[in-house]
Amino acid sequence: MTVRKYTLALVALFALAVSSAAAATAPPIATLAQRTYDDPAIHYVAPEGVTFVGRREVPYQDASHMTPVAIWGFDVGKSKARIISISYERFSNGSLRGFYATYINEMRSSSGSGTFIRRKNAVLANGMPAYWLKISTGDGFNQMRSYAYVWYDGVRGVVLSEEARAGNISERQAKRDLAGASAVAYPVGRPY
Repeated sequence: MTVRKYTLALVALFALAVSSAAAATAPPIATLAQRTYDDPAIHYVAPEGVTFVGRREVPYQDASHMTPVAIWGFDVGKSKARIISISYERFSNGSLRGFYATYINEMRSSSGSGTFIRRKNAVLANGMPAYWLKISTGDGFNQMRSYAYVWYDGVRGVVLSEEARAGNISERQAKRDLAGASAVAYPVGRPY
C-alpha cells in the first residue's frame, strides 16, 4: 500500500472513530507533547491547532518501505482536511540524490500517470541538506497537492509532508506548517 493511501486510510479511520464517538464535537486539539516528534535523528513540532492522529515507533531496520511514523491533521474528516506526516524508509545508497530518485520512482509507480513534481534545494532549520518538493497527483476534483521536505540521514530516507486537495493548501502555508524541522545523521548503534 502506498504511503498516500496508507495515510489517507488512517485519517479516514480516525475520522470515523471521532464522528461515531462524538458526532457533535470536534476532535481535540493536540497538546504540545502530541505535536512533538523526536527520534534519535529528527526533531519536529507540528503547528498549533492540529489534531493528533497517531504515532508509532519503528526502528529504521524494520522500515523496508516508506513507513508513516507520525500523523497530524487540520479539519480531519472534512473535505478541506490537511494532513501532515513523517515517513521514512531504510535506505543504503548513501546520498540525498539517491534517496530522492528512489522515492520519486516509487511515488510515480504507485500513483500512475498524472504525477507532477517540482524540486528545489533546501535546508532544514539546523542546516541539514534537503529537497523541497511540490507534488501534484490526480486530476479534476480528485487532484491532490503535497509539499514536502525530503532528506537522507545516513540510514533512512525521510519525508516530512503536508497534503490536501488542490486549492486547500498553499506553498506558503505548507512552509509555515513544516518549518522548524531539524535532523542530524542517525547515530547508528543507538537504540531507538
